Amino acid sequence: MTALKYHIQQLPSGWIGLVSGEKGLRRATLKPTPQEVMEDLGKDAEEAENDPEAFREIVDCLVRYSEGDLEALDGIELDLEGAPPFFRAAWRACRTIPPGETRSYRWLAAEAGNPLALRAAGQAMARNRFSLIIPCHRVISSDGGLGGYGGGGLGVKAKLLQMELERTAEG
Repeated sequence: MTALKYHIQQLPSGWIGLVSGEKGLRRATLKPTPQEVMEDLGKDAEEAENDPEAFREIVDCLVRYSEGDLEALDGIELDLEGAPPFFRAAWRACRTIPPGETRSYRWLAAEAGNPLALRAAGQAMARNRFSLIIPCHRVISSDGGLGGYGGGGLGVKAKLLQMELERTAEG
């Protein structure tokens, strides 16, 4: 049994819950309240030790991102073990979308290796275990609609996209 650790941190965009194991970060969930974070983490948090110190570097990256360093999340090691191969490919592709830009589910499916797998690309984003770090907020519908966002709702998705757009325009 892997020794799991967790931590909950408030950010400007909401509360983030983090769970890690020996191979890196296993989960990051963004929700409006700490209670919703704990509910979303569920069994992962129940089996883990609350250890804020273990997440110092990740929290630093998240704070720097919130303050405008849009590349701050790029180096965070993720443990993708247990995820279906297509999801892993879609998550890796999603991490290549530049801050302040968006891509469609069609683009994501093609980048993940199956241009016809639009629904699977949508499911990969819906089941994204790494809110903010895998920036699924940058994936939108082909018609320009925001689509869904489990990391706190569409208002948070719009806010994150707007923040990134403003920061990239400044810099």
